[in-house]
Amino acid sequence: MKKMWLLAAGLAALFSGAASAQSWTLYVPPERDFRVLFPAPPMRLDTPSGGVEFRADSGQQFSVFRHDPGRLAGGKSARDDIIERLGNGDRSVRSYGQDDGDLAPNEFLFRVGGAWSMHRAIVESGRYYELVVKASVDERVAPQEARDFFNSFQTGSSSGIPALTNLPGPDTCKARSNAFSRRFCEYLTCLAPGTENHPVCQALPRLFRN
Repeated sequence: MKKMWLLAAGLAALFSGAASAQSWTLYVPPERDFRVLFPAPPMRLDTPSGGVEFRADSGQQFSVFRHDPGRLAGGKSARDDIIERLGNGDRSVRSYGQDDGDLAPNEFLFRVGGAWSMHRAIVESGRYYELVVKASVDERVAPQEARDFFNSFQTGSSSGIPALTNLPGPDTCKARSNAFSRRFCEYLTCLAPGTENHPVCQALPRLFRN
């Protein structure tokens, strides 16, 4: 019994340490048109459609796509555009959750082949962004972590990028079910003004900023 307890404690410490050791990054691209929290430094990739993808892999895959807003010309919806991109002409795209009330109007959940992906589309001020969290079929996408990522995203303007507001307090993260989810919640909520001296925020490893 003692050996089992020690093993469980060791695994918990391992996963907690892995979440802590990640290079959590508050990323702003050179164009300074948005800011987002990634669990690792992202790479920048050109997409076949002419846009740009900023992607960080951390077990699950976290991406921000900067699309040409012309893709939505003629009244085309962001959902239809995403399905077209995912299907790439010949792959089957299955949609979930739209009728259950679990998703916001600009959120979508898809299964394509061996992967699940949760999306949020942001269309504003002549710009079109798609935020994506992707996971394997066996793992699936954790909605809480996906929304932490989505909610960290802010668009910028010539006057800069505003501070995050209307976030829950860092203490709410204690209820999360695993170390990675808890750490994502902590970094997100500690971005809010006035949280600098909160014990949870002071205990966090340094957040990388570019």
